[in-house]
Amino acid sequence: MAMRDPSIPDSGSFGTTSPAPSSETLRKNLSALSRSNPAIAASVERAVPAELVWVESKAGPWTATRELSGRPVTLASRYDPVGEADKLTRELDDDQIASAAVLGFGVGYHAAAAHRTLGSFGVLIVFEPDVALLRATLERVDHSAWLGEKNVFVFGPDADRSELTARLEGFAAVLTQGTRLVTHPPSRRFAPESFTQFSTDLADLMAYCRTNLATALVNASRTCRNLALNLGVYGAGATTDDLHDAAKGRVAVCVGAGPSLVRNVDLLADPDLRKRVVLIAVQTALRPLLVRGIRPDFVTALDYSPICARFYEGLPPLPEVTLVAEPKAHPAVLDAFPGPVRLLKNDFSDRLLGDLARPRVALNSGATVAHLSVYLAQHLGCNPIVLIGQDLGFSDGLYYAPGTAVHKVWACELSPINTIEMMEWTRIARMRGSIRRMEDVHGRPCFSDEQMLTYLKQFERDFKEMADAGTAVIDATEGGLPKAHTTRAALRDTLERHATADVPRLPLPSTELDDARHAALTARLAERVKETQALGRLCRESTALLDEMQKHLSQKDKLNKLFKKLDVYKARVHGELGEIFALVNTVNIIGAFHRQRNDRLIERSGVTDHEKLGRQLKRDQENLRWLGQASEEALAIFRDALDRAERQRRAMKEKAENPGAVDQGSEAAGPLVQAA
Repeated sequence: MAMRDPSIPDSGSFGTTSPAPSSETLRKNLSALSRSNPAIAASVERAVPAELVWVESKAGPWTATRELSGRPVTLASRYDPVGEADKLTRELDDDQIASAAVLGFGVGYHAAAAHRTLGSFGVLIVFEPDVALLRATLERVDHSAWLGEKNVFVFGPDADRSELTARLEGFAAVLTQGTRLVTHPPSRRFAPESFTQFSTDLADLMAYCRTNLATALVNASRTCRNLALNLGVYGAGATTDDLHDAAKGRVAVCVGAGPSLVRNVDLLADPDLRKRVVLIAVQTALRPLLVRGIRPDFVTALDYSPICARFYEGLPPLPEVTLVAEPKAHPAVLDAFPGPVRLLKNDFSDRLLGDLARPRVALNSGATVAHLSVYLAQHLGCNPIVLIGQDLGFSDGLYYAPGTAVHKVWACELSPINTIEMMEWTRIARMRGSIRRMEDVHGRPCFSDEQMLTYLKQFERDFKEMADAGTAVIDATEGGLPKAHTTRAALRDTLERHATADVPRLPLPSTELDDARHAALTARLAERVKETQALGRLCRESTALLDEMQKHLSQKDKLNKLFKKLDVYKARVHGELGEIFALVNTVNIIGAFHRQRNDRLIERSGVTDHEKLGRQLKRDQENLRWLGQASEEALAIFRDALDRAERQRRAMKEKAENPGAVDQGSEAAGPLVQAA
């Protein structure tokens, strides 16, 4: 049974409930609502209140009826509306439920009950498509005690997938711990289509959150490893700062590797046209472009896997093609690229460098290289941004465009009974459990899967923000799934209309690493190794201290002495070891997930203070075990990064002493190739 959060009033304890509209009640509600949901608060303030008939229930709180097709519909029980609200939300009183979506506000008693049950560690989503109803209710019932809480999200009639994603994706860890729909039956009768659409959008968001969270949990350690191993290029190589607004107002064409790419990519082979567009390609589309004699200005990369280095095998030197990569890309990718390299800003890398970090203009972090391509176009100041090869579905039963680098990787597996077409379908069928039948831009059936639809949601969120900021996005894929907040057009027509002026010469980065910066960051890595060792020792000592505290739960004086000793350890962690603690916690994402879940369970446990303290100590013991494991993992990562940096320094020294040893072709290679 859930223990009531004392900061949240009981569902029957509202500030005021009366049949007469109250400007003071409305002011308090709107003031609270505007703290976390300013847009919906403004809509409610502008709205004309719906016509409701208010009556006092037998239990005391007021309830209301509203007319539908000439008949009154009761929005809450005339006998006991608060008791009815508790029954409606009873299923939320479950340790497996961390969040709830209340569909329909009505008089709001059930939404208040849901918030009380979930507590401060849960997430409450409220959907009400009728702002006039909200206005009428908020004029009479005081919900200000909970409406302004940071874990409450109210959505109105304009809510779509983009808004849900933008506002809720930061709470993925909570949403994926268990979310329950609570439908208010009377409200559904007034707008059944809106309720169905919101439920569908919410289900899509949940799939998106599960995908992102699973990726984060699986890849946290691998991401940190890649970031640390790439620190030499990040700290001493080229940034993206001088690209900011370098092509302001010019057309950017972002090239994906979807099946529809072959429909229009040949238009970009025209040398005169090529001068008038900024061409940004995902790494899987680089080879098909080069085969057609098309050299992009930029190639984007962010993949964790070393197999992506094979995309660059056998390529000629590309001194005028810049790889723009997230620092989390596998080091093998940076090593293999035959041209200059720029790395994006990354908070983990900056924290690892400490005061050696350079100020950088940040780009958004992309879920895929296709997203990164769009963000790079934004950074360059391009407008419009044109998409091609961005199907986000399996057009013509294919996953990739013919001739992509992936097909080269598959070449060793091909045979008369295992063709490219069969490999393509196998790649699609691998996700059969999440395949969805959709409709493409031509109105024809097209398969997609949960992963692709997750990418689509992120794109649509980004495109809405870009449209609001005045940047036009044109979907010239000529196939695949439709994308909200874009203009659909043929590539030829788009280029004839918009590509009318030459692009200024884009700055090319140096392929050399800065020797002084590299020497300093190598020394910093050595310091991080020592700090991680110290944090690991402190974890072991703190664990022993917590074990001792468990034995003396009933001895207040002894417990207070142990707490004082623990405070000394905490002060050291948050003081001299603060930076390394934050770095290790980035590796410790699974531990953070467990802590959040345990905090929620303790809050809802309903046990005595003595039992609660015991549970909190057990939680802290588990946290320390996770932190200790993460410290060991981080220590291995930083040692490997230090070893790589030292090898880079030796190679840089050898090159400086014997520059003639570098062959002609390597002048076009990336900084790690030259330093290796």
